[in-house]
Amino acid sequence: MAFKLTYSDGQESEHGDDTVWEVDNGVLKMGKQEGKWSVLLSPSHWAVIELGGAAPHDDNADDDDDSSDDTKGDEPESDDD
Repeated sequence: MAFKLTYSDGQESEHGDDTVWEVDNGVLKMGKQEGKWSVLLSPSHWAVIELGGAAPHDDNADDDDDSSDDTKGDEPESDDD
């Protein structure tokens, strides 16, 4: 399964379907065959694994876009008489 790896320093790398990986007690193990790991990363060196290349969805982002100017016209005008 394709995934994007973000390291603790912010650097990112993308890996295709041909990379096998697993996390064991925080250690990220990667290689071409399961059980034959060519890369081992300690928990202090990696931060995030995103599967399938999809970015995380921010529920608040949609709410902010929908409420831009639509509600401003619905407010009653004040009477300054």
